Amino acid sequence: MNTLVGQDEVYFLPHLLRWSLSVAYQTTLGIDVRDETNFKNNALIDSWQSLVKLIIIGIFMNVSQNKIVSKIIGWERRKAHVFSKINVLIDKIIDSKLNSHPEHNTNSVINRMIKLYRNGSISLEEVKGECYNMVLAGIDTTAVTLHHTLILLAMFPQYQDLVYEELKKVYPDSGDFEVEYEDLQKLVYLDRVLNETLRLIPSAGITVRNSNEDFLLSNKVLVPKGVAIIVDIFNIHRNKDYWGANAHTFNPDNFLPDNVRDRHPYAFIPFSKGRRNCIGWRYALILSKIALARILRNYKLSTSFQYEELVFVDNIVMKLEKSPLLHFQRSFIIWVHILFMDSTQAFPANFPFTQSCRTPTFRL
Repeated sequence: MNTLVGQDEVYFLPHLLRWSLSVAYQTTLGIDVRDETNFKNNALIDSWQSLVKLIIIGIFMNVSQNKIVSKIIGWERRKAHVFSKINVLIDKIIDSKLNSHPEHNTNSVINRMIKLYRNGSISLEEVKGECYNMVLAGIDTTAVTLHHTLILLAMFPQYQDLVYEELKKVYPDSGDFEVEYEDLQKLVYLDRVLNETLRLIPSAGITVRNSNEDFLLSNKVLVPKGVAIIVDIFNIHRNKDYWGANAHTFNPDNFLPDNVRDRHPYAFIPFSKGRRNCIGWRYALILSKIALARILRNYKLSTSFQYEELVFVDNIVMKLEKSPLLHFQRSFIIWVHILFMDSTQAFPANFPFTQSCRTPTFRL
């Protein structure tokens, strides 16, 4: 990131996507992909993003249900091409696990699946499918949330300054510092900023649920059993009945304890809610806080883009029609390696979800 200092405003999302991809592979599949050729030349990230686009086409155009149409428009061919690229590395990981001694494998998700496969409980295709799901869930959402948080803080420097002051207290020395799980609990204001970002720009603008039985809404409308219900997260998060007259304004104080206590518990659902909520929500928040701490302790961000100019477009993951560019300045004296560093302590062993895998290295 030092190379970005002093430059004109830059589009930062591609850097975050590469980082989140490497972290997803390391934390879920236990492999460092940064030395892979198809990671260095961006082929791997391009393949995963192509897969996301194909999923969107499949959902909104429903082409996957009609094999003839999907072949005519080339959807099947493109899907096979994308999967063939991703499969090269996925197959390599699975083969490595299958050929290793079970006692040498850590107690990670991928190794548990390999154990189930050896016991005949699941097929190899199911193992591969879970690999897709784990990596896919961890790429776009984390990178986009980080990007949106940085954009909003660049637009509202008064809040960025408060984050910086908090980070200075927890991490007196800038540069190449380690982040412990206990440290993250002290970053109360950063929590508010992250939650406010997820309120205004949730990772997913909608979620879908199916009714298991007939039931009445509060306005006496009957919802029959088997109906698919779209939950409009984006507009719930901007509803003035819950968030006040300035519901569309960025204000981290919306998440002061008193304000949270007095608000309906389902007024804020960035990861959905209930039994079907996002299984990786805690992982996503911890990962985001680590990255934000490393960036914002060492750099000051600004942008010429105005908050009022933000326009959102329909997607599985919330996207901006035109993404703001960011300008990076050093906050103070820093050293050569800062955010994306080589460190086995990026996620210490006492983090709640890292009992078996050591942690991703944070380097672009």
